[in-house]
Amino acid sequence: MAKMLLSLILWVTMGYFLTGQVGAMTHIVGGSFGWRFPANTSFYQAWAKPRNFTSGDKLVFLYTTGLHNVLEVKKEDYDDCTQSHVIKKYDNGPAIFEVTKPGDHYFICGLKNQCQNGERLRISVMKGGESSGGGGIFGMITKSSANSKHNSIGMLSGLLLVLFMLLI
Repeated sequence: MAKMLLSLILWVTMGYFLTGQVGAMTHIVGGSFGWRFPANTSFYQAWAKPRNFTSGDKLVFLYTTGLHNVLEVKKEDYDDCTQSHVIKKYDNGPAIFEVTKPGDHYFICGLKNQCQNGERLRISVMKGGESSGGGGIFGMITKSSANSKHNSIGMLSGLLLVLFMLLI
């Protein structure tokens, strides 16, 4: 009986680790639309609204080099669609931005009038916590938040393991 109890505790512990959430997320900016001239000026803000961003997350800007770029800018440049306070410039697509600190981050396309026409994004990065979405085996799988659905495969596999052990 003690051996069975020890085995059950071991499997429950393994199930717990299987259900762990992944701290860092990879966000495909704009989902399947990518980073390009949007149909309306609020497209990218609507995309960002249901998502939680934390340090360690990555933003992937999918765009064609030469037709678009990504500039990380200060709030003033974001508000006015100017390029006076550029923090970082990404000319070659796709661009990957790794979030390293909490607070507001601002991105614009610096070509032509694309920023004025809505090709800009503001995200608020939370302190600590977890990003939207996630889940995986021993924290090795990073889920994209392109479709904002939570992944429950890790939790399901952990529960199935526990149920299997109870039946043996």
